[in-house]
Amino acid sequence: MKEYTFEELGYFAERECEAIKEQLQGHSYMNFDITWSNCAGNCTLIVRTDYEDSEKEIKNFFLHCALGMIFQLKK
Repeated sequence: MKEYTFEELGYFAERECEAIKEQLQGHSYMNFDITWSNCAGNCTLIVRTDYEDSEKEIKNFFLHCALGMIFQLKK
């Protein structure tokens, strides 16, 4: 399983990472596995998947799914 670290998004609180995991764990055909690295309360989001594609495409699709979740929750 490959890991993709979202350093470009900055740091999250652990509760924010937990909420992201709750919504997107196992989501889509990429079967996302969500985790994070916690350094003194500053968490960097990490997404794992076995799906074969470029890092850019996997990260873009994850962000697309995450943003789509906002609209689903708002309904």
